[in-house]
Amino acid sequence: MAMMLQLNIVLSTLISVTASSDVFGLVDSSVQLDIRHPVLEFDELLWVFNRTNNVLNYYTELKKTEQYPGNEGRVEFNEETYSLTLKNLQKTDSGLYEAKASGNKVRVVAEYRLSVLDPVEAPVLTHQLSRDTCNITLTCRGHDLSISSSCYKETCEEKEVTSPGGIPLSLSVSGSTIICNHSNPVSWKKDVLEMKELKRLCADEGEGSVSPFAGVSVCFLKTVLYSIILTLMLSAVITVHIRERLTKSS
Repeated sequence: MAMMLQLNIVLSTLISVTASSDVFGLVDSSVQLDIRHPVLEFDELLWVFNRTNNVLNYYTELKKTEQYPGNEGRVEFNEETYSLTLKNLQKTDSGLYEAKASGNKVRVVAEYRLSVLDPVEAPVLTHQLSRDTCNITLTCRGHDLSISSSCYKETCEEKEVTSPGGIPLSLSVSGSTIICNHSNPVSWKKDVLEMKELKRLCADEGEGSVSPFAGVSVCFLKTVLYSIILTLMLSAVITVHIRERLTKSS
């Protein structure tokens, strides 16, 4: 009965002075969890994972830290700011982290909900020229997402889609660059296409639609021209020779 009464007293003195904040970390990287509110006098400061797993305890009077099993070498504690740094993050580190300062009362002075994510895959941006001159279709692909957009000359339609997990894929234009961007809260990768490439494709298509000599080399054209001239000259000589013979015969 006495133990239950003591437990109820402890629970009744647990006070939260901060709201939970969402933070994100990249696999194999580090993240720092800070105390956002001033911490008054306390005897111990305990960082806890998912409410039940102790990570690190700091004893004020002794100025000593204690790391709990499974966290040795993976956490760092700042004795001046009381911040906790988690190193070599893995997806299993995702969850709720709380800092509890205990003295006359137990106060939650920091609370974070950490999500550890993989880096995004590099997207791929492709283009295809349609039958209509200067009408180009762009395709932006990233993981299981895809965007198709159309461009006419230097005007392109911008689009964005988001996966069910909240990972966006976007196709946008910045100055003279078309950007296919794939990102999450901790990483981003892109593939780009210069607008001058679309102008070149448009110009090539335009030339091909009006010139009958597209793709024919200059050397070949010169050879044909010289052959025609020689044929004409030879024909003229033969004609003159025939006329002279006919004149003499008459």
